[in-house]
Amino acid sequence: AVDEMGASAVPPDDIYDVDCDIFSPNGLGGVLNDETIPRLSCKIVCGGANNQLAEERHAAALAERGILFAPDFVVNCGGIINAANELMGYNAARAEAMARRVYDTTHEVYVYAKEQGITPLAASHRLAEQRIQKVGGLRHYYLLNGNLRGAK
Repeated sequence: AVDEMGASAVPPDDIYDVDCDIFSPNGLGGVLNDETIPRLSCKIVCGGANNQLAEERHAAALAERGILFAPDFVVNCGGIINAANELMGYNAARAEAMARRVYDTTHEVYVYAKEQGITPLAASHRLAEQRIQKVGGLRHYYLLNGNLRGAK
């Protein structure tokens, strides 16, 4: 694959030193920490690994270096979208339409972070809390005819 893509292979621990546009942690959490963040030479961190930051404070460390962080639970929510669609009676077109909104949600996080002067991680937490509060009037969920419904 390295030859096919015209890429260069590096030892795993050297990956943090590679000059790149996007650093994409996948498969391993906690890889962004006090030792690795200073080594990054990228503009963006956006990956599929869960819990890429060793600690939440590392979101600020990335911001201080001018590196845009895409919160992992915002950009890699495809599994949750798919599972929710399975509960509602799977519909591929609906699942795809929901997945396509991830871009808009990520953009909303960045705009809110900039407006509030906070990290994208803090913005994603606040926006998630706001969404949860909007459905706060729902007391429980129940499954009816294969569809997930809210009830008061």
